[in-house]
Amino acid sequence: MIRTIRAGVKNLIPRSLLIRSLPAPAGDRLLLTFDDGPDPAVTPAVLDRLQAFDARAVFFVVGRLAEACPDLLARIRDEGHVLGNHTYTHNNERDPPFREYKRDVARCQDVVRRATGITPALFRPPKGHLSPVSLLVPRLLGLRTVNWTLGVRDWACRSGEAAMTAAALLEEQAAPGQIVVLHDDNRYLPEILDKVLPVFRNRGYDLASAAGQL
Repeated sequence: MIRTIRAGVKNLIPRSLLIRSLPAPAGDRLLLTFDDGPDPAVTPAVLDRLQAFDARAVFFVVGRLAEACPDLLARIRDEGHVLGNHTYTHNNERDPPFREYKRDVARCQDVVRRATGITPALFRPPKGHLSPVSLLVPRLLGLRTVNWTLGVRDWACRSGEAAMTAAALLEEQAAPGQIVVLHDDNRYLPEILDKVLPVFRNRGYDLASAAGQL
């Protein structure tokens, strides 16, 4: 019941404050997004798979992790993906203090800018938690907040079997116009991509153009 209420509230938030799906007409576009990285042990494997399928994604990076691997941020940029802001500390509070949250978001902006020369334009709050603060702060900093249409709890996968279950769910529920959230800090994510990317290609989904059109 609570989840249904929250979903209903999200649907009432205007697109100027919250993007949850691709703008119409979406055509065959499907957008893959990745949260909670970069992870030197996982993100390169994700990038390899995206490159093999000519896919372009949005990587919502955590600033404290990004700060430790600027070369990986540069690779994300160089391979045509979009870098987004996922805060510096990934604080999961549902109602965070305004000043602390603003510093956190601004610090992540600085990390990405120093590593790549690019200032992120997109923001995703940790765990997608929405509050007056998490909606207002990115707007004040010139960011657009992007949540998602489809998630399959890939972050919880702790075995290859669980990864295949998540992949099957993703194949079943994916459709053009959606924004998919995945997590490139989970070592089972490459297995999920190995399963779903060929399926998406065979269905004719456009995985390349949506990242630059939000």
